[in-house]
Parts: sequence; C-alpha cells; structure tokens
Amino acid sequence: MSIRVFLMVWALLLPWSAKGMELRFVTGEFLSFDFSSRDTSSGATPPVARGPFVETVQAVCAHIHYDCPIGLVPWRRSLAMLEQGQTDAVFAVIPAYEQAVDLRFSPVLIDSSLDIYVHSSNPLRGWRPENGERRDFYILGPSGTANVVRQRLQDIPSAHIHLEFDNLRLMRKLDAGRFDDGMVIMNPTIARRLIEEHKLGNVREAGLFKKVGYAIAFSRERVSPEKFEAFERGLQVLIADGTVAAIFQRYQLKLAPSALKWAARKRSAAPQESCRSAGGSEEYGGDIHRGAPADCPVMAFEPVMGP
Repeated sequence: MSIRVFLMVWALLLPWSAKGMELRFVTGEFLSFDFSSRDTSSGATPPVARGPFVETVQAVCAHIHYDCPIGLVPWRRSLAMLEQGQTDAVFAVIPAYEQAVDLRFSPVLIDSSLDIYVHSSNPLRGWRPENGERRDFYILGPSGTANVVRQRLQDIPSAHIHLEFDNLRLMRKLDAGRFDDGMVIMNPTIARRLIEEHKLGNVREAGLFKKVGYAIAFSRERVSPEKFEAFERGLQVLIADGTVAAIFQRYQLKLAPSALKWAARKRSAAPQESCRSAGGSEEYGGDIHRGAPADCPVMAFEPVMGP
C-alpha cells in the first residue's frame, strides 16, 4: 500500500477512533445530589452541571482517558433521552431490575430513601402496603421514584398512583390541601429543600416509604460492553483509592458502604497473573472484567444478568 493510500485510510478511520473514546452523559437539576451553577458575570450564560456525581464522572473519564461531555436538561427530558437512545448515560437514578434489559447500572453510590409527605391536617404516621381503604399516592413521573412506588404497590388494588411533572408543583399542591388525605412520595433531601425554600408550612413528613440507592444508568443500545466495563473499572479504581469518597465528602455526603465493598471485592479478586490470562475466562467468572486488574484492556464479553 502506498503512503498516500495509507494516509487516506488513516484519515477516514480517525473520526471513528475518536468517537470510540467518548461517553455522553446528561443529568437534570436533581436537588438532592446534583446542582447547577450559572456564571454570575453574564446572566445569558447557560447553567452548568455540578455536584458529586458530576465530579465522579469527570474523574473516572479522566482516569480512563475518555471524553465525557455532561449536559444539563430538565429531569424528565434526561430520562426520555436515555430511553430514546439520544444519550449514553444519565445520573442519578434508582436502579430497577426490570430495566436491566435496556440499561446497565453502576454500583449504587448513595444510599437514601423515599419518604411520605402529607398535609399537616392529616394525622397519618407511617404507612404499610396493605389492602384497605383507598389511598392516593402522588409522585414525580416518569421517574425512578415512580417505578419504585408502582412496584411496591402493584398488588394493592386500593392504592392509586398519580404522576406530576414537577416536584415543586407536587409540594405546592400538597401544601394547599389539593390532595386531601393523599400522600406525596419524595426523596427527603429534595422535599426538605423545597419546604424550606418555598415556606411550605402545611407539609410534614409522615414516615419512611422505602429505602433506595442512586447510581448511573447506561444505555445498552448506545454503550458497548467494552465501554461500560472500562468506565466501571475506572470507577472501581477511584473508589478503592479514596478519590470518590473525598468527592462526596465535599458535598457533606457519604459514599454508599456497598460501593466500598464492591470496589474492595473487585480489587481483591484481581489475579496476580498477567492480563493475557485474565480476560473473560470461566476461571474469573465468565465476565469481561471479573477478576481482571483495573489497568487490563477490556475484553468483549456480555455480562451475565442476575437477580
């Protein structure tokens, strides 16, 4: 092959090579863990995503040498973009096993909960998922919260679920008594901020609905197993060396203990042999990364799904 032909082929392949080193993320203004900032020098400057998940993604991508742009869009749009194959990943989401056909999830990075909120005139103290008189539940949707609530209430005919498109709208309606004896289910950090910032004096917390965790969701349609495992392995390294915990501490948040155990387990499983003998074999769990050192090249192998 002549040098001229070689250069032409190389030039054609270069964009594909660059594209292969990119993961595109989007997030919404998720008040509990992620925030947005605006350049005060110019009101016309669009808001920029920031927060512990943002910094974690940026740190992992720098470690694995990937270009990872992060877009800030309305929360409902971010989920729609993921479902419609318009972005590679979204954070922060509640992992759901029924979504595993379409999505892959990082380890849970934050442990949290979904709590019950009622009007101050409602004497309710706690609630158990059982049949009885009609109960109305009001939730942001579509959302991970809505998925969790639906799953928990699916066998209770007396439970009726209503979706709203905005968390503030939910709380304002509850404060105004629009939901009668209905319950709002919401992340407590989001709820407390909304109650305090908007002086919603008629809203009170009435107990735990369910404990949950938050992670990063990746599109199976757009993100190859190789890319997902590269990101996961980079995340493991930065959790194991304390980088991710330090990021979360700056936001007065604690990294989920399960994430620390996950990183330690993966590290302790790393074989002492070379990368050549580790990739994707039965000996190391039949997974593309299971047991492989963090700096080994990724092998093409579909992870095994499990309950």
